[in-house]
This record gives sequence, C-alpha cells and structure tokens, in this order.
Amino acid sequence: MQFKPDCVECLIKRQVAQVSKYDDEEKKTAYLREVCRIIADAPRGASSPWLVSRFNRVFKKYFFEEDIYGEIKKESNDFVIKRLPRVEAAVDAYEDPFYAALLYARLGNYIDFGALHGKVDMKELDEKLFNALSEKPAEESEYENLKRDLETARELLYITDNAGEVVLDKLFIKKIKEKYPRLSVTAAVRGAPVLNDVTRDDASYVGLSDVCRVIDNGCDVSGTPMSDIGEEMKKALSLSDVVIAKGQGNFETMLGCGYNVYYLFLCKCDLFVRAFSVPRLTGLIVNERRAPHVL
Repeated sequence: MQFKPDCVECLIKRQVAQVSKYDDEEKKTAYLREVCRIIADAPRGASSPWLVSRFNRVFKKYFFEEDIYGEIKKESNDFVIKRLPRVEAAVDAYEDPFYAALLYARLGNYIDFGALHGKVDMKELDEKLFNALSEKPAEESEYENLKRDLETARELLYITDNAGEVVLDKLFIKKIKEKYPRLSVTAAVRGAPVLNDVTRDDASYVGLSDVCRVIDNGCDVSGTPMSDIGEEMKKALSLSDVVIAKGQGNFETMLGCGYNVYYLFLCKCDLFVRAFSVPRLTGLIVNERRAPHVL
C-alpha cells in the first residue's frame, strides 16, 4: 500500500520525537535531512513500514543503539504474561473459546509503540482486557469465512506483530489447533529488531515456539513486503491455504498480494479511521480477496 500524505506527516513527527532526547543538534538535523530524502526518493508503491525500516538503518548511523525497544518489549510481554491466567479462564468459560481467543488476539494489537507514538497506556490496556469479550467483529461475515476456510485448510501461516500482543497470539494459536487439529500452523516474526515488533527472541521468551513452528520474515521491515522478505517466508506464504496477519503494518505491506489473508488489526491512525469509517481503535477482520478499495 503506497504511503499517503497523512503518513508523511505522521512519520516525520515520529522521527522528530525519537531524536528529541539527544543533545547534538547537528546530528539531529543531519538525520532528519536523510529521513526527508528517503521519503522523496521512495519508489512507487513504498509503504510506511518500508520507509520506517530505511529510517532505522540511518538512525543507527547517527545514534547507535542496539535495540531501543528491547526493554519496552520485555515489559509488554511480562505485562500480558502476568494477566494470561485470567484471560485463559475467560476464554475457556466463553461459549465459543475460539471466538473469544480471536477477540483477545485482535485486542492485543493495541500494544503498538509505533502507530501510537509510544503512548501505549497500560491502564487502558488492562481495562480493554477486562472488557474484551464485549467486542464484536466489525465484519461478522469474515469471521464465518475464516472458520470455513480453516475447516478445509492444511497449512496456516500466522504473521505476528507486536511484543505483548504475541502472548495473546499464542493463546489464539492454541485454540486454533484445538478446533482444527489437522491444521499445521507456522508463526512468522520479524527478521530483525524494528520498533516493538516480535523477533525470534521474543517468540522464544513467551513460549510461542512451544506451540507451533516459528520462522522469521528475513527482513527488518515492520510488516511483510513481498519485495523484501526472505526465501523461507516466501515459501511459507506459497504453501499456506490461509494466512492470518496481525496489525496495520502487515495490512499496509501485504495488501494486493493475492494470498488468502485475513488481516486482524485495530484502526489506530486517522487514515484507517477515515478509510473504514469506524471510530479509533475499532477492531477489524478484513480478507485480502474481499478487501474494500478504501486505501
């Protein structure tokens, strides 16, 4: 999905905020000049997550930090792990545990320190976890389509998004495997640290690899761009009957790919709120092959 003018404004604001803690004005100016150059020179069809990956490479040149989100990711994982017993009990007590687990997994997409400009309110997340089962899919028919597709599928690729959120993804994958025991499930994470997205280390930390096979996308993009992903990821996509892709970043980078993808995300920015005509933080299920032409 080609980045829009709204995306440019948002991305530049995020980069300005990211360097604000540093004192070296010359470095900050040089970095922001390069950010503007990357945007100006971006190829047709470049998405916002693709741009962010290029910003990150330049950021390390000026302000080298191994993984500025490392501690945030650990705190997010620990926060949700601590609440997991309560969530599991609510899921198991619900009349349709698969549906309940899906709602929690989608709700976990709130833990996005990129799209929310670092303003993830853990108190608000606690409230959302408490009220998660009062939510309904905005596209009830796509929920039914997803179940039908999984009924006949042999291979599912589940593309994760953020740390913390992945704990709820793990629960959803467990429920998927219980409901569809013949289904082979592979989970995909990012190939390198980017924002607060899940990597192999995070997947291992939360025990995702104990539930299913885990691969990475082979690149440092906060999404799944067909032009950047590695061979293992390409093969997993080609072999999958169904793909579940979490988060706006995967939607932005995969839209138009042609695979049978069910995008599961919260609308977190003005562009998506306007495009889908829903309030901010509304949860959506959108299928790649039936996606409305809104973006």
